[in-house]
Amino acid sequence: MAVTVAPATTSVTEAVAQFACSGELAEMEHLYERATRAFIDTIGVTIAGGREDCFAILARTLGTGDGSATILPTRARAGAADAALLNGTAGHALDYDDVADEIKGHPSVVLVAALLALAEARGCSGRALLESYAVGFEAGCAIAAALAVEPHYRRGWHATATVGVLGAVAGAGRLLGLDAASIQNALGIAASMASGSRQNFGTMTKPLHAGLAARDAVLAIELAENGFTADPNQLDGPLGYFRMYGVNPEPAAALTALESPTVLLRRGLNVKKYPCCYGTHRMADAALALRERGLRASDVAAIAITVEPDGLGAIIHHQPRTGLQGKFSGEYVVAACLLDEGVRLSSFTDAMVLRPEAQDLLARVTIRESATPAFGTPQYEHAYATLEVTLRDGRTLRERCDIPRGDARMPLSEAELESKFRDCLAFAESAWDPDPLLGCLHALRDTARVTLVAGGPR
Repeated sequence: MAVTVAPATTSVTEAVAQFACSGELAEMEHLYERATRAFIDTIGVTIAGGREDCFAILARTLGTGDGSATILPTRARAGAADAALLNGTAGHALDYDDVADEIKGHPSVVLVAALLALAEARGCSGRALLESYAVGFEAGCAIAAALAVEPHYRRGWHATATVGVLGAVAGAGRLLGLDAASIQNALGIAASMASGSRQNFGTMTKPLHAGLAARDAVLAIELAENGFTADPNQLDGPLGYFRMYGVNPEPAAALTALESPTVLLRRGLNVKKYPCCYGTHRMADAALALRERGLRASDVAAIAITVEPDGLGAIIHHQPRTGLQGKFSGEYVVAACLLDEGVRLSSFTDAMVLRPEAQDLLARVTIRESATPAFGTPQYEHAYATLEVTLRDGRTLRERCDIPRGDARMPLSEAELESKFRDCLAFAESAWDPDPLLGCLHALRDTARVTLVAGGPR
């Protein structure tokens, strides 16, 4: 049964708070399964992200601490806010975390970092943790609908953070059992923290956006819990979140979304098969399909990539010089597919991006946007990528991908998800033993008190 949010005169801030406080969700057992998959995937990529410089520098800057929440890459402990900051940054460091089209960003990295830290610190049950994830996810989708997230993103905002912090506040309010008035205050506090510029894509600051959003959600909910106030209708006000961050916002869209909060149930998540910007995944699948047909980098005279309008919004590095920039370069991702038989975590080091054969091949790749695909049916749902390869002998090869592997419409199997998890831990050379940690995560819904001790070191 879905929540019924108050009359049309209710503000979005109030409606989100009421939903977070007491809204009901349909088919909870199914939602527990989807949330569990999100935790497995996000915790795996977070542990792997501990190898990245951004995590090491952040951890060194924060210094040693003590607390009751786990810093996943190191297994050290910290207070909930610091653990959320560190885990959120590590979880987004490899750009390997899941995606939701509805928020045009990465929902789980912020939600998992914030909610797991609070659940461990407060001794919450696994079932409450999974439910709070579903609540936060749906609240984020509703806010994105009201904001009009597509033009918000085109303006340069990183919706993973600007929307994610508010969704995480809603989930945290449910997890801690706060009343609606307190959650309204927390939403108002968090709305003044929402930030993240896409100009920083391809640098250490992009994953920091996710970490800051997770930390700010924890801080906002704990402040509100202790009586800190904010404008109770901050999201809707004339100087509020929607007016400042939106482009022709439609607050009523959030109320409609909260009347039937079923995005996670109906749509689900896009889980990344490759550790790079999700906008490159269709072209990666197309390039790998051509490789399976026998194409080799040495055969290529030129490659023309076409994607949907705004498909290059995040793919901003056309002459990458670092591993981080390579994650946001369609040219490099296609080159790596043809050179390496796939796109792996090891594909995105500075040395791999700068190797002469990669630089030579990506220089022969062009990329453009078009409302009409270069070939095939003119219809597509949400996005597409076409590759037209001109061979040195004059022949042309073509391949198109509309739905990449890992998309909610073509999800990874349980075996593939667990394989990704194990690969992440192996890449990190982690002290975590994957088997007990996976067992701990699969058993979350039946866990009386969330702790990751059962997934301890080898």
